[in-house]
Formats: sequence, structure tokens, C-alpha cells
Amino acid sequence: MAAALLLVPTAPVPVRYRGVWRRTLLQTPERSDIETTVLWLQTARWHADIRIPAQRPDFSGVTSLAACTPVQGAWLMRQQGFAGTTEVTDSAQGDVCAWHRLVDFQPPAAGPDAGFMQFEPARLIETGVHGIYLEHWIAEPCSLPGQAVFQRMAPSGDATQPVQLLLVSGDHVMHVRSRAAAWPQDAMAGMDFAAVAPGLQAGLLDFEISFGHRTADGWRITHSTLPWREGITVALRMDLHAGDMATLDWDGSPASWRVLELSAPQVTWHLQS
Repeated sequence: MAAALLLVPTAPVPVRYRGVWRRTLLQTPERSDIETTVLWLQTARWHADIRIPAQRPDFSGVTSLAACTPVQGAWLMRQQGFAGTTEVTDSAQGDVCAWHRLVDFQPPAAGPDAGFMQFEPARLIETGVHGIYLEHWIAEPCSLPGQAVFQRMAPSGDATQPVQLLLVSGDHVMHVRSRAAAWPQDAMAGMDFAAVAPGLQAGLLDFEISFGHRTADGWRITHSTLPWREGITVALRMDLHAGDMATLDWDGSPASWRVLELSAPQVTWHLQS
């Protein structure tokens, strides 16, 4: 079945939200975390997010999920990440930012993902709307101007399944490809990965979120839910067509992509490598 496009909010998020953000603190009643690598790429309407826990096992020599050990597989299950649309609304307590997930590395959440947002000169502070937590975010350099969002399309004209998205923000890129495998039928919202799928299940772990930045040779992947992708330099080229379609060559694989966002003309030179 072809994946449907998520309904896009009519209003873009305020400009101050756009770019790439790095989390520096998570505080909950149970724990404090300053070690997990968290990167959030935000465009006018779309977002992608990757969260890589600390103390990653050594993946030297591993080039596929099939080659992972049980210890490596258990660590991979702890990763998080998602992509979808973003909506910012007013409230008596200030901005409320809601992330509507089209795809999610983890099983479906039990409730909405939304936070009260407060901008300070050097950081962005997020507190929970539906839960008790505090997060601090700082803006990554060189993440503006120039933004684009693309979704890969099948020859039939429908969106591909698995869903594949590419988001560009300044000198940063995030590639998202969801899993083809379905969660078990008895999986319930709010369960974590290991509870839903005990043991190493490569089909469920085959979900790529890769974050990278522009170099003179192309786009270098620095963080990925598939660790063996890190360090790879990827070519990215675009040929725009009439309407909202483009031929996009990502990693040597030209295909038809729908343009969901494009802040021309700045983004054009960012895409060519």
C-alpha cells in the first residue's frame, strides 16, 4: 500500500524555529541526560529528529543489520527518531510546538508530542505539555538560509512505501527512510522497542535516519541509526521539473521526488555537489 502524505499545516512555523537544533539537556523527574546526541532539523512546516544514545558498542567491521550481535541489536533498539510536520500555536503559557509524526523509529507513542517553547538569547527552552520534562536546545551554525523538503515517489505517482524523505537546511541534510516491516499486531501505543520486539529483528531495525553536513566533496554523514553509514560522503543532485516534481539523485540513485518545500533560490546551490 502506498504511503499517504501527511496533512500539512496551513501556517508555517515562525522563522525563529527554523534551522537545526542540538539538545544540550533533558531533565525529567527520573533522570538527567546530557550525553544523548539529539539533532532536530526544522523547516517551515516539516521536521526530522535523530536521537543516538551514549555508550554505543563498537560497530567496526559491521556493514549490515544481519551482521549485528545481540548486544549491538539491543543498543540499536534504544535509538529514537521521527519525521513529520510541525505546528506552532499560541496559548496563555506562550508558544505550543506540536510535532505530528509521519514516521517513527520507535513504536507509536501513547500521546501527542508537544512542548511549551521559550526563546532565550543563547538557547531554546522546551517544557512538556503532556508530560513533565525540560529540554534545552542550541542552534547549530550554518543551518540557514536555504531549506528544502522532498518525498520520494513511486512510478505510479504515489508516495513510496517505505516512506522516504530528504530535508535540507543550510549546510545540513537529514535523510529518513522508514521500515518496510510492520509492528506486531499485539503492539500497544507507548511500549518501547525491546518490549514490542524482543531479540534482534533486523526488519524492524531497518529504519534509516542519517544526519550530515555539506563538504567540498558532497554531503558527509556524521550520525545515523545505521552506524555503518557514518563517515560516508553522499552525492546529492537535483533537477527541478514543472509543478512540484524533481529528479533527485541521492547516493547515486536518481528517482522521482515530490517537492514539499523549497526556499529558492538559496537552496539551489546548497544541493549541487
